[in-house]
Amino acid sequence: MRLCPFRKRTETKMKENQWISDVDPQSKARDFGIESLTDAELLALVLRNGTKEKNALEVAKDVLSGSEGFYSLMEAGREDFLAFDGIGEAKACLLMAVAEIAKRAYTQRRTASIQIESPKQAADYVMQLLRYEKQEYVMMLHLDTRLHVLGKDVLFIGTLDQSMFSTRELFCSALKARAAQVILFHNHPSGDPSPSEYDIMVTKKTKEAGRLLDIPLSDHIIIGDFKYYSFREHGLLD
Repeated sequence: MRLCPFRKRTETKMKENQWISDVDPQSKARDFGIESLTDAELLALVLRNGTKEKNALEVAKDVLSGSEGFYSLMEAGREDFLAFDGIGEAKACLLMAVAEIAKRAYTQRRTASIQIESPKQAADYVMQLLRYEKQEYVMMLHLDTRLHVLGKDVLFIGTLDQSMFSTRELFCSALKARAAQVILFHNHPSGDPSPSEYDIMVTKKTKEAGRLLDIPLSDHIIIGDFKYYSFREHGLLD
């Protein structure tokens, strides 16, 4: 999702660190707790300062007014942030870092104890990671004998074609992780998870390689926009 920059400028000149209210977000957080801050106030704390025309809180409100809140900011890229007055290279990089931290925290919290018992559960696990990506990502999830997640590896970024595909590369990380079985994932940036003929071929080759290595391919799941396609559910791994 693209952000829609709101570029209206105020006539009043302000200092770069001036807040719009009598109580600045930092004081409010100190006195009432960080949870008392609005979304705009939280974002203003991250930005720290604004421009000569807008303070940090106004810049934060501009950014949020062109989005659907923090959730959609996780989809934003460098160019999206740079389109706003008051967001330069440093702040754009900072906002992308905050979004990436949020993604990783979400993943690490779930990885610690998650057990994959169904294709839907597996798809839900990686949905928040892959549905935002503008490029195709190929990822492998490592599982133990009780289906607990041992870890994950991003194997390829970009269109996966025959010149890139290698079952040796796919299973190298699984062997290092001592995985008992694996789930292969990739996303379709178009949002449509329907498999192509090449996706089907990759699945067959990966299944056979896993059989030979005694690390079975539990599933191959294609991630779309809040949709997924499971080869296991469609009977293509039986």
